[in-house]
Amino acid sequence: MTSSKTEQYRHRPVRVDDVGSILSVVNTHSEAHRGNGRWGEDEVRSWFGPDGKPAREDMEIWFESGGEARAYAQLCDSEWPPTWDVWLDVTVHPHSSGNVGLWSDVLGWAEQKTRELIPARDPNTGHRCGVRILETDVSGLQAHEKRGYERVRTETLMHVELTAESVVEAEWPDGIHVRALDLKRDLEPYALAYGEAFRDHWGHKELSRDELVRKKQGEFRSWGDEYVPELWFLAVEGDEIAGGVGNFLNYGGDPSRSYMYNVFVRRAWRNRGIATALLRHSFQAVYQRGASSAELHVDSKNLTWALQLYRGVGMAPMWHQHMYEKVLPPVAS
Repeated sequence: MTSSKTEQYRHRPVRVDDVGSILSVVNTHSEAHRGNGRWGEDEVRSWFGPDGKPAREDMEIWFESGGEARAYAQLCDSEWPPTWDVWLDVTVHPHSSGNVGLWSDVLGWAEQKTRELIPARDPNTGHRCGVRILETDVSGLQAHEKRGYERVRTETLMHVELTAESVVEAEWPDGIHVRALDLKRDLEPYALAYGEAFRDHWGHKELSRDELVRKKQGEFRSWGDEYVPELWFLAVEGDEIAGGVGNFLNYGGDPSRSYMYNVFVRRAWRNRGIATALLRHSFQAVYQRGASSAELHVDSKNLTWALQLYRGVGMAPMWHQHMYEKVLPPVAS
C-alpha cells in the first residue's frame, strides 16, 4: 500500500442522488475481485431504508478532487453474527485502494460514527465492530489489520446454474409438507424456529422471544418490495415448523440471479432430507420466475455440514470473504 495525504478527498453524508456514484464504487470493486458487478440501482436505493431519507448520518461517501467517487461506508445492523454491535460496510474503489490515508479516514469515520450512533450491547466492554473483506482484496485486509481488526471466520459464496435439466422436483420425507410463509400467522413461530436452529452456528447469541420476533419483523419490513411472500417456504410437520428458506429475485439488479436466505432445519428434524428438499423446491420456484442461477453464503466451518449439503445439490464455491472484528473500548467520561 502507498501512503498519500487525504487532502485530495472530500467526504459528506450520502444523498439519494448519490446512487450512481455508490454504484461506481461498489461495482468497480466487485468486478475487480469477483469478476462481475453485483449491485443494481434498485438494490442500492433500498440501502436508504423504507423512509427514503435524502441524507443519512450512517452513510458516507468520499470524492476525489476531480469529482470521482472513491469510497463508500455505511453502518449496518448485524443480523449475523448477532454478537456484532454493527457491521461496517466499507468499500474503497480499486483506483484508490492503495491509499493508506484514505483507508484511515474511512475507517476512522466508521468507528467514530459507531460510537455516536450505535448503542453497545455491553457498555462496559465497548462496541464490537465487524467487517467482511474479500480474500483477494489485499489492500483492504492490510488496512483493517493495521487498524487492529482480527480475522475470526471465513464465508463462502455458493452458486449453481439453473437449467431445465438441473432443476428437479423436491422429494419430501414422510409427514413433511411445504407451504409459503404467512407473516400474519407465522412470524412468531418462524422467528423462534429460526432462533433454535441457529443455536448450533458460530456467533450465536441467545435472544428473548420478544427480541427474536422484533428482529425478524424489522428484517422483513426493511426489504420492502424485495420480499416476495410466495418465495419464502416452510417445511412443516403437523403444526410444527421443521425448517425454512427465503429467496430473493433480481439479485444485484440482474433478473437471471436469485439469492437464498436463512436456510435452516431444527435439530429434531435434521438428517431426514428436509434441507435438500427446501433447496430443490427453491430452485424450482425461482427458475419458474426467470432466474437461471441461485446463490447463498455459508460459514466455511459450519457445524451442521452445510458445505457438503450445498455441494450435494450441485452448488459450487465462487469466492471467499474473511470476517474481521474489532472492539472499540468505552470512551472515558
